[in-house]
Amino acid sequence: MNDNIISNTLYFLQKCQLLLGQMDGQQEWINEINELQKELELHKVNHPLFEKCLTFITDKIIHPFLQDLDTLFSCRDVVREMKKYELNFNYVIKRLSLIREFIPNVVKVPLDDLFCKPQTDEEWIQLNRFIEYVNLDDPLSLSKQFDQFYDYIALGAAYCTLGSKYSNPLISLIVQNVGGAMMLVKKQTARNIKIKEITNPSLSFVKGLWSIQNNSAFFKNFMKLTNCKVKSHLKIHIPFLFEEQQFKYHHDNNTYVLEKFKGFKMVDDLFNKLQSKELLMKSKSQKIKVRIISANKVNLNNNVDYSLIVQKVGEISSEHHQISQLLQQNNKNAQVKKVVLHIHGGGWVAMSSFSHQSYTRKWANYLGDNAIVFSIDYRLSPEYRYPYALEDVWQLYLWIINFSQFYLNITVEQIVLAGDSAGGNMALGVCFRAIKYGVRIPDGLLMAYPAVNLDLTKFNPYLLQGLIDQVAPATVLKLALHEYLKDTNGKPNVDPYLSPLIADDSFLQYLPKMTIMCGQLDSLTGDTIKFVNRLRKLNKQFIMLIYNGINHGFLNFEVPIFAVPAIKPIIESSCDLLKQLFNQ
Repeated sequence: MNDNIISNTLYFLQKCQLLLGQMDGQQEWINEINELQKELELHKVNHPLFEKCLTFITDKIIHPFLQDLDTLFSCRDVVREMKKYELNFNYVIKRLSLIREFIPNVVKVPLDDLFCKPQTDEEWIQLNRFIEYVNLDDPLSLSKQFDQFYDYIALGAAYCTLGSKYSNPLISLIVQNVGGAMMLVKKQTARNIKIKEITNPSLSFVKGLWSIQNNSAFFKNFMKLTNCKVKSHLKIHIPFLFEEQQFKYHHDNNTYVLEKFKGFKMVDDLFNKLQSKELLMKSKSQKIKVRIISANKVNLNNNVDYSLIVQKVGEISSEHHQISQLLQQNNKNAQVKKVVLHIHGGGWVAMSSFSHQSYTRKWANYLGDNAIVFSIDYRLSPEYRYPYALEDVWQLYLWIINFSQFYLNITVEQIVLAGDSAGGNMALGVCFRAIKYGVRIPDGLLMAYPAVNLDLTKFNPYLLQGLIDQVAPATVLKLALHEYLKDTNGKPNVDPYLSPLIADDSFLQYLPKMTIMCGQLDSLTGDTIKFVNRLRKLNKQFIMLIYNGINHGFLNFEVPIFAVPAIKPIIESSCDLLKQLFNQ
């Protein structure tokens, strides 16, 4: 290990301590820096990732912090000027505490891990043949575009925060809108509000910001006006038809067991729930809300042949499970034959099918009149923690492949799952469950920046990006994960439904062809690289694109007025990549 790196890091930290020691009331900051120094000294070993980690945090956090302190102490009135820096300094200290938490995990990474090897290693050479790194714009132009976009995020953060202090809805709305308008010219105030909120984020803040397109009447109406038009847009409510099963892998003698299809246990009162009118009746907890988008005219069937539904139930229920070709025979003249099941992201705590229409509508139009997009609104945390969201997606998947043909003028010849972030995680979860129980496996997967590992004790260098990410900072992601798993039996270190990265090869080998899109500055990309490396070793068919200079959540960055112009080619590319997953 280069001793200069650890020496420089410790030197900069000590200098920060000395400067802070000249101020009153900053003992908490000094203590945190002192604890980090102890942690670094304790785990100072000759490990390639430890060196990378120190270089990153020194260059990106500690040294800029020291420069700000030097600037502050060069002022005549330090106490007065401190008010300008205090929020940023608080955020620095918060991130130093996060660094202290994961330092022990850095040195635990095995030396034969992919990220411990140089890019000249044969494993990287082979892997990079399957990964395409894409440049979107020159770095300076891209940086300017994102600076503008980050200001829009700050405006949204201010908008969400301003009204939260008032219990009266009317007063809250007035304060939000008037205050939000003022923030258009008071950009630094909006930035300060954002910094304060992401330092110690509350769940209400995260939900408010990430779901601003749903919760704000202004943004919601703006989206409705600016979204591209589609021929069909309707909402249905799918009842739960299948008894819930635990999302667990069962294994004997350390070998995972794959089962032949034995049929499903159906719910009580099944045939009442199969009535077509049920699809139009809302229920927050007893049904799954689904948004249907298509370039074709899709209608609910008013003349449902219930004898065919009874036959289908007989085929798939655990009492009969005699598989036939009914699915292929029924609705064979339907024009819509390609199905996309879209699963939105949002850390399992926020967002919706509505907030992702800026691109799902484009998908529908690009795929043409022989395709349909089902976009699910699964139940969110903390009201519904793991595995409720995954169960919702699984139930919808089963409804689509078994029953959708009876109620809509479609036939499911091909089905592709598409998910971003948390949605990508659950798309893989549905595949694993289909593989395990002998159910029809999707024909393809399109995943954008999927969360393939929820075990925060497993370190890779990309996780460091979360310390400087302004869209999905580490503080916010940590909160969302906590809310998803709190008071559950979820164990991401052993449960592949939470961490697909650790799934057994016996499952990975049956995964369909897939395309994965990631940002080079996304903290989730490292685990995704390790995931596709496992696919490569199994000779699986996949495409991975990494967009240079781009961070997490980019599919949602092309909202009119607030858009990042460089993202447009990615959205256009996603349309084509999705189409390629269908067999022509």
